[in-house]
Amino acid sequence: MKAVVTIAGFGTRFLPASKAVPKEMFPIAGIPLIQHHVEDLVESGITDIAIVVRDGAEVVERHFSPAPELEAHLAARGKKALLKDVRRVSALANIMFVRQGDDLPYGNASPVLAAREWLEDDPFYYQFGDDFVLSDTPVPRQMLDKYAEYDPAAMVAAQEVAEEETSLYGILELKKGSLRQIARIVEKPAPGAAPSNLAQIGHFVFSPEIFDVLDTLAPGKQGELWLADAVDRLSARSTVIAHTIDGLWLAAGDPLRQLKANVEACLRRDDLRDWILDYLRSLDLGA
Repeated sequence: MKAVVTIAGFGTRFLPASKAVPKEMFPIAGIPLIQHHVEDLVESGITDIAIVVRDGAEVVERHFSPAPELEAHLAARGKKALLKDVRRVSALANIMFVRQGDDLPYGNASPVLAAREWLEDDPFYYQFGDDFVLSDTPVPRQMLDKYAEYDPAAMVAAQEVAEEETSLYGILELKKGSLRQIARIVEKPAPGAAPSNLAQIGHFVFSPEIFDVLDTLAPGKQGELWLADAVDRLSARSTVIAHTIDGLWLAAGDPLRQLKANVEACLRRDDLRDWILDYLRSLDLGA
């Protein structure tokens, strides 16, 4: 199976830092967020990956490309561990970069269309670039196992959220009498109006049927092409399954949540855990 990772947005919540560097290159525990995604996909058995980018995202391409000058510098100074890490990044997977053209509307469904020719006529994995999940089993592996079990038109990753947070996310409404089949996605429902507490997170498996829907889907709210609208329409005609993933979901799409993701990830690294704990304990939180 192939995978598509979308980082084609403008990262407006991180401006001015994201003006020149995509937010998916910001580090989580010292590793760019986009690299975390690639490593999870590879660990799950997916090595053909398309990253959909906007103009100005050449820094991401450089990150996954060989760096002869840097490698020579590290080799000359005997920094073998760092040299190994740098070379490993460029050999992780078969990565191609797709630029989302101006002919496509802005929105989180447009990258699917941008990568369409490369995907051919097979099921594929799709994920947003700013959702970060800490889990023992990578989310793509969890999703692929369930996709093989149910063979639906699409699989949507989900996780329960507190009732007071349902207005922040796309919330899943399940079909009557079903524990997993999706009827629709309610985008950021008003407080108290959510159909459940299952929030969609940015991981999906799609069959080629998604293109039948996208071919006739008009831009929605704010003139954007919304994946939630496509999933709604697909749910009305075929089986779309929600899978509640195991792991800690951290939507790292804004500075506060990105900071939380850094702390949580550092606490799970043997070389950083004691340091970050000592630092947190030293803070004067009385003010």
